[in-house]
Amino acid sequence: MPTENLNELWNRAKGLLKEETTDIAYTTWINTLELKSINDNIVVLLAFNTFQKDTIESRYMDLITNTFNYLTNKNCKVIIQLESDNLNENYNNSNFNNQNNFNHKLFASSGLKKEYTFEWIEVRIKAVIDRKRL
Repeated sequence: MPTENLNELWNRAKGLLKEETTDIAYTTWINTLELKSINDNIVVLLAFNTFQKDTIESRYMDLITNTFNYLTNKNCKVIIQLESDNLNENYNNSNFNNQNNFNHKLFASSGLKKEYTFEWIEVRIKAVIDRKRL
């Protein structure tokens, strides 16, 4: 399936899943998933970590499967893979450009701010200590 069709299908699926879950559940578990592929009615989604994968499989698998069944009008099987497995696969295929993309997505989903580095914290702590010495 072409990438634009995959993106369109995944956006439609996420829209339906958002309606069926709480905002917190959707944001925490579903929104960060990525649609890797659909081949022969097998839907492969990528999770960022094992905890997300296990939670999706135990709590949301039926809902996600039913959503894809509805959208494709086929009996789909949904598989959740880890993003790191996908990176290993890409590395083995000599296409490891996704590492930076993975790191960026992982960082973006962490809620951390880019400007808060260890160096930034160290400078702030030193400034506080210097003020107390005065």
